[in-house]
Amino acid sequence: KQWYQRRVRVVKGADGEEHALKLSLRGRGIVCYPPTGYTEADSKTDKPEQKLKINWVYGYRGRDSQDNIFCLPSKELLYFQAALGVIYNPVTRTQRFYQGHNDDIKCIALNPIDNNIVATGQAAGHDEKEGDPHVRVWNCETLEDIAVLGMGQFQRGVGSVSFSPDGSKLLAVDEGNDHTIYLYDWNKKTKITSQKGHQDPVLGAEFIPNSNSRFITYGKGHIIFWEIEGNKLIKKSGLFEKHAKARFITSLAFTSSGDPVTGDSSGNVNVWNPTERKIAISKPGAHEGTVYSIAVKDDIIYTGGQDCKIKQFKADLSEVDCWQLDAAAHGKVKAIAFCGEDLAVGTYNNGMLFGSYGNEPEQMIYGHGAGDLWGGADHPTQNSFATAGQDKVVYIWDAASHIPKKRFTVEKPAQACAFSPCASVLAVASTTGEWWVLDCESGKVLSTYKSGPEQIDAMAYSPDGSKIAIGSHDNFVYLFSCENLTAEYKYVGRCAGHSSFITHLDFSEDGKVLQTTSGDYEHLFWDSESGDQITNTKELRDVSMATYTCTLGFPVCGIWPPGYDGTDINSAVRSHNSTLVATSDDFGLVNVFRYPCCSPKAEWDVYRGHSAHVTKVRFLLNDQELFSLGGRDQSIIQWGLN
Repeated sequence: KQWYQRRVRVVKGADGEEHALKLSLRGRGIVCYPPTGYTEADSKTDKPEQKLKINWVYGYRGRDSQDNIFCLPSKELLYFQAALGVIYNPVTRTQRFYQGHNDDIKCIALNPIDNNIVATGQAAGHDEKEGDPHVRVWNCETLEDIAVLGMGQFQRGVGSVSFSPDGSKLLAVDEGNDHTIYLYDWNKKTKITSQKGHQDPVLGAEFIPNSNSRFITYGKGHIIFWEIEGNKLIKKSGLFEKHAKARFITSLAFTSSGDPVTGDSSGNVNVWNPTERKIAISKPGAHEGTVYSIAVKDDIIYTGGQDCKIKQFKADLSEVDCWQLDAAAHGKVKAIAFCGEDLAVGTYNNGMLFGSYGNEPEQMIYGHGAGDLWGGADHPTQNSFATAGQDKVVYIWDAASHIPKKRFTVEKPAQACAFSPCASVLAVASTTGEWWVLDCESGKVLSTYKSGPEQIDAMAYSPDGSKIAIGSHDNFVYLFSCENLTAEYKYVGRCAGHSSFITHLDFSEDGKVLQTTSGDYEHLFWDSESGDQITNTKELRDVSMATYTCTLGFPVCGIWPPGYDGTDINSAVRSHNSTLVATSDDFGLVNVFRYPCCSPKAEWDVYRGHSAHVTKVRFLLNDQELFSLGGRDQSIIQWGLN
């Protein structure tokens, strides 16, 4: 954070202006003019007094993870999303968070002896000290670390973890080429031994009940029965014999007598004899498609699958019942966990259902599904916000209750969205150049447009709602007149002058000027009526912008830390009261500065929670909260300002 390492320096402008700042990004020098009468005393460089705290995490990691929900002794539900361990109370509708990780949590396990002890494994991260893949053992009551294991040992990420039945040992599976199995004494924080697992991907590992020396791993085309002999791991493959071998073994649980039950990618469910390593009972085609989750309660085997069904089987695999969930809404069943007599069900669309078997469940946790999440907009008049994802789903969220007020779908993967000033309509843009105007109450598509052949990353209405600007990957900004927000918009023209794709744009308070930034770090200004470029930027030094989401310009010169290039900051936003500016970056961070942030000496606060690039950050209506979007982790984090 040493200010002299940054690329901001005071220079003379093109006309000899003494106090212009020059920001250098990848060799491009960007001269920024301060407002008239500005002095360095006008810019505070210390950290903001307000601090962020996570209030809520939307979504659950179900799309590429499974069997990852546990019920704690407190009847809270334990799961993970992005880089956060989440503890959710379904009665009080509150969440608590473990924040020890710095990148994707990939797996989770609960200690069978002390159910307050949790192990979580992560992918490789960006942190200088603890960025390697590793396992963290922590207390879910105090949320404090107990042990950090495997730092520098794992190649890629930790794909699975499991405690031994006596709770003293911990298994961890590396996602590297050898899929190495590690065995730890987590109390002593030491590795006991390790052994290459399998040449093909290993999807899971579990100790066999009542045995601290036997465990099973499974994955692509294999199931392996292991024995721990001193410091050696002895492995023997499971025998399929006459039974069809599926491409993947995808899930594992144990009957009340300790026999392994597996599900596979062909929809088969098998009960194994662990001594002979053979299939004892088989149920071919138990599900249509992959069996992702298995749970056992009161001698009944529950299975969840790709067909969005939860089925009940007796120990002999005779089917007892079938519970069909809404496949259109939830996709697939990825996790099943019992909480008393109720079931928590994790879904492929990154949501979570809760209720008793066979009855209509309540969706407690909502999230976005397939594809990255980039589109987000704060509501101009209410404590709510909108998100638009590449899963073709648009949500308008109630920020107080954390549930959707509205859910709409669009025809193409969505990339950006913007409310009109009166919030009667929501514009939603796609990854293919199409964009739509939706009625905020009904979700009805009022009009459809095509602005270029490429992705649209930025869009905004003018403050009076009479114009909308659309920033495309074809390097143009398209301008439309919309005197009647619910009627057909009139194409006005386009702003041509950028040499790379449009990343952000803002209207001035009077709506006459438009500022834009691009992928090659250009910061340009335009006449929003004609679309003509305004080349004398010094003349605009006193123009007030209605919003400030561009990552370049004098008020935000100081947001670029050492080591960042022009692509690392994905989003920026000024608070409504113009006292703070928040940014989000490629390193999973949300950063908060004082506004204006135009000094190279500016300090800032850093907040973790996301695991991938953070694509959007926006303040909510009263500036008491903000939300951030995780691109690849598909998460939404709502932060409170204290």
